[in-house]
Amino acid sequence: MKKALLLACLCALSPLVQAQTEKGRGIWTGSAQFDHTSQKNGLNQNRNVYRTTKSSFSFSRGVFFKDQWLAGGGLSIGMETARLSTPNSPQLPGFRFSNFNSSLNGFVRRYWGKEKWRVLLGGGLSLSYGRGDFEGESTSSPDRNTLTATPVAQIGANYFLTDRIGLEASAISSSFPFAFSGFGLGLVILTGGSKENTTGVYEAPQTAKGRWVMGGTFTLNTQGEKLNRPGASEVRLNTLALSPSIGWFIKKNLQLGVLVPLSIVWNKEGSVVGYGISPYLKKYVSDNRLRPFVEGNLSYTSIRSKSEGASTSVQQTAGISASAGLAYLLGDRFIVEATVGNAYFIRNFYPKATSQSSWSTGASATLQPRLTVTYVFD
Repeated sequence: MKKALLLACLCALSPLVQAQTEKGRGIWTGSAQFDHTSQKNGLNQNRNVYRTTKSSFSFSRGVFFKDQWLAGGGLSIGMETARLSTPNSPQLPGFRFSNFNSSLNGFVRRYWGKEKWRVLLGGGLSLSYGRGDFEGESTSSPDRNTLTATPVAQIGANYFLTDRIGLEASAISSSFPFAFSGFGLGLVILTGGSKENTTGVYEAPQTAKGRWVMGGTFTLNTQGEKLNRPGASEVRLNTLALSPSIGWFIKKNLQLGVLVPLSIVWNKEGSVVGYGISPYLKKYVSDNRLRPFVEGNLSYTSIRSKSEGASTSVQQTAGISASAGLAYLLGDRFIVEATVGNAYFIRNFYPKATSQSSWSTGASATLQPRLTVTYVFD
């Protein structure tokens, strides 16, 4: 009886559905990421090099073959490699590791809703393949490969910000009775249909000259360990970290700000103190409620380690990054932001006595970004 009543309610909403889910339109989403790290230890002929690379790509596309009925599929590929080169260190054998994962899925969805809101129910089949290869004299792990087929059910909701961009929240289940998990929130892009300007020009007070924003993080943690034997004393490790930030709109749609990361970790034997500075410049583009933004960022941190009976060591890090995303101006006080693209380069500087050097770089683009909500002050 309850199932019949729910079905009747959902069907009653069908006539109210707008053009976003009409026949001929489509939805797609996806992401791509690349990260590389290189670390060198030792001097000249005794130098060892450790490199890691991670890359991934995913894409999902669906087409409305009938009003409120969507059929589509998705592809996901990921690759991770790690390599240790030790040309002149026979006592430390090198190795190489690679891990490949891929999945292919097909699905059908049914939508109900009105105006900008939709709820969806769907199901499909997912095929995944994975392979891991290990090479090296000191490697005891076997090569492996896996192939899996899994039926999947999905439940979710959409909110369309414009006739081309929407938010989607969903959860999936691979069991029956359904036990939904894997909650996700992201952006979807709509294709097909006639293009309409549904956002309109909006004189946003949030990005006017003279407004300012603030934020940050704070963590305090203490952890004690004690060996399970008579007479053992407790060893306690304490951590305090905070990263306040503040930004000013120096002109309309242009924000200048700074982030100051601070941290300290200590116990009876010593301490590690970190501090830094990270200025940024952010530009909002257009005068709509939903508007793109671009941001540039510089960063510097210094970490000082001190322990009993040893001299103080200092490690420094410098970096540069650029990002782009979408911002939605909610009311007159809030800005909701999603970073959809990012690129960075980081260089670490170690004390000369350690004979170490390392750097990392990467880039990513995604339509499943983390959302941030900022309050704007006068």
